[in-house]
Amino acid sequence: MGDHGETTTARRALGRLLAQLRRNAGHTQHALARLVQYGRSSVANTETGRQYPERPFWTRCDQVLRTGGVLTAEYDRIADLDHHRRHHRPAAAPRSTNLTGGNTPVWWEPEDTITARRSALTSTTDDDARLAHLEHEVRQAIADNERCPPATLVARLRPLRAYVDHLMAARQHPPQRARLYTAAAHLSGLLAALTLDLRVFRVAHTYAAEAFDLAHAAQQPDTRAWARATQSLIAFYTGNHRDALAYAEDGLRHAGTGPHRIRLTINGQARALARLGDRHGVDRAVDRAFHLLTEYPSAGQVSASLTLGPYCPTRTAANAATAYLALGHTTNVAGHLTTAIAAFDTAQLRGPQALSRLDLATAHLHADDPDHAAELALQALALTADHRFESVHQRTHQFLAAARPLRHHPRLQHVAELLAERTHPGAAPPSDPRSST
Repeated sequence: MGDHGETTTARRALGRLLAQLRRNAGHTQHALARLVQYGRSSVANTETGRQYPERPFWTRCDQVLRTGGVLTAEYDRIADLDHHRRHHRPAAAPRSTNLTGGNTPVWWEPEDTITARRSALTSTTDDDARLAHLEHEVRQAIADNERCPPATLVARLRPLRAYVDHLMAARQHPPQRARLYTAAAHLSGLLAALTLDLRVFRVAHTYAAEAFDLAHAAQQPDTRAWARATQSLIAFYTGNHRDALAYAEDGLRHAGTGPHRIRLTINGQARALARLGDRHGVDRAVDRAFHLLTEYPSAGQVSASLTLGPYCPTRTAANAATAYLALGHTTNVAGHLTTAIAAFDTAQLRGPQALSRLDLATAHLHADDPDHAAELALQALALTADHRFESVHQRTHQFLAAARPLRHHPRLQHVAELLAERTHPGAAPPSDPRSST
């Protein structure tokens, strides 16, 4: 009965996710029904949990909403859960045995119960192996972020999230418990960033808050600083710039002398201060971030956006450029961004490749070079054609806002049309942006 209830709850949650993704894409129920070739009542009933269509429905919704397959992946997970419920009945509980015979109660515990409890005290080797697996998977997912479509990573991490819950329900020694909660915090923070890219903003905020709560439970200041940096990121891209600044400053309090100070300062403080119009604050934050870089000699590699270590010089420079462009200040920005683009291209990080090109495109607008600006923007959209990065989506809107005085320029119109097609899929596809290169 409990398993059946879990399946029903999961199906209703999938319907609510469909509704959220549909609204985020700007579709009414009628419009989505037309695009997936189902009736409007089917869409409405599915979203409210009164109907549960077969797999082709979810596949079509993924295609229209450009989710990267997240709906179909969840349908498959629920199908597996239902199959397990139907074909694997729980074993009957063993009956207690009265070893003395008759109705005399037994006051001692069975020997095998005591032995099992003793074994739990010596299971550290197995627990360490499980924790090492979890930590490895989280680190790998953080490295794959900005390379893989967000929906693909979310689907990959769903079983890992269930695995974490399984481990949390067990017992570990205190040091292992701290490792478990730390890994769980990193996993929730990563899921926050991924659901942000999928525009499920309330879920993103909730995941980020959970990441901080887990870090607090682990009593790890460094992890609390990392979680605050992630909360700052979510707040920034949901337009809450004062909250983004507050999270970054509280993160710095937790960071102490740790490596997350660079990310909190340049990605959190500097960019939020720029959106709040504080030029002097941006100057101070940028100077402090570059000074902190001297404490962490670079190995020449580009750090991950959610890195568990310090930000690299390339990311620091790119974030500084973003902050100054928001203030309309372009001095030395082009040089920093050109260097950053080369590094991001080598690392094949789709998100930063696109973002740095959009920032450089904005710099070219300020230099009255709309042709070069449009070319860079089209490159950015081509790089992320099969991905869904909320940061790229917003940055393209900002680029087009800066280009408004030149909105009749043919290639800038092409950028606007391509973005509109991504925002509202189903219209006639624009021509290949690479055809003009």
